[in-house]
Amino acid sequence: MKKVISICFVIFVMSLGMGTAQAQSDSSEVTKITITEFSDYQCPACASYHPFVKKLKKELGDQIELKLKHYPLNMHQFAALAARAAESAGNQDKFYEMHNMLYENQQHWSNSVNPAPIFENYAKKLGLDMKEFRNDLNAAETQKAVMEEKKEGRKMGVNSTPTFFIEGEKLDPLPRSYNAFKKVVEKYLAKKKG
Repeated sequence: MKKVISICFVIFVMSLGMGTAQAQSDSSEVTKITITEFSDYQCPACASYHPFVKKLKKELGDQIELKLKHYPLNMHQFAALAARAAESAGNQDKFYEMHNMLYENQQHWSNSVNPAPIFENYAKKLGLDMKEFRNDLNAAETQKAVMEEKKEGRKMGVNSTPTFFIEGEKLDPLPRSYNAFKKVVEKYLAKKKG
C-alpha cells in the first residue's frame, strides 16, 4: 500500500513539474502580428517605404511576420520583370537579397532600356546559378506566381502601391515616417497581447 501511495505521489509531483514547464514555455512564446505588403519594385513610393520595412523587421523581427506580395502596376514597364527576378532569386533562397538590391538600385535599373542584364548582374553578385536564374526568370510559372499575387491584391482592395495590411486590416492612410509606422505596429501588437 505504501508503495502504491509513493508511486502515486511521484506521478503527482512529476505532473506538477510538467505543468510548470508547459506554463513557462507558453509564457515565453512571442506574440506575432502579420504585416502584408503589396508592392511594385519600380514604384518610387515603395522604394521610400523599403527602409521602414527593413528597420521594422530588424527591430521587431520576432514579433512580426512579414509577407511580401507582388503588385506590379501597369504604368511601370519593368515592375513585373523585377518581381520575376525576385521570385527567381527566391527559388535559390536569395529572395530578400534580390528584393533589397532591386529597391536600393531602383533608379539605376528602372531608367534603363532593358533591365534584364542588370538583374542578371545582381544574380551573379548573389552567387546564383545563372542558367537556373534565367530559366526561372522567363518561366510561365514565375509569371503566373507574380500575377496570382496581384490578383489576390485586387480582391483585397489594393489599388496603389505600397499597400499594407496589418492583421488583415488595410492600413489607410499610410504613416509618413518610420516612427509613425512603428507606433501603428506597436498598437496592433498591444491589441493582440490583450
